[in-house]
Amino acid sequence: MKLGQMISAAAAGVGLLAFGPSARAEAPGIYYSWRALETDTAQCLDRAVQALDSESLVDVRVDGNSVVGRNPEATAVFVCLDDGPASTVMVIIASNDDASAIALREALKSAF
Repeated sequence: MKLGQMISAAAAGVGLLAFGPSARAEAPGIYYSWRALETDTAQCLDRAVQALDSESLVDVRVDGNSVVGRNPEATAVFVCLDDGPASTVMVIIASNDDASAIALREALKSAF
């Protein structure tokens, strides 16, 4: 997958963060991770929804190739990018609490 495509997908995913809590005076920290999987986009989205549910995130929404959910401390976005027979999945976490954002990212990676 080309770097430009990954950056575009990340920007789209970060755009979904608008579904999260209202803006605060302090800019949130953003943490991300990605990996390639031998799965199609539909299965990737299903797994993302399950991961968000397993961590008790609310307002889970699927929009195209992205899934967003939130809790009181953070907003999480999964972006599933079709890459031939495989997919690249990105998880992006935005939060004002760095420790909870990193913990949520790791929990979602494990749950995925």
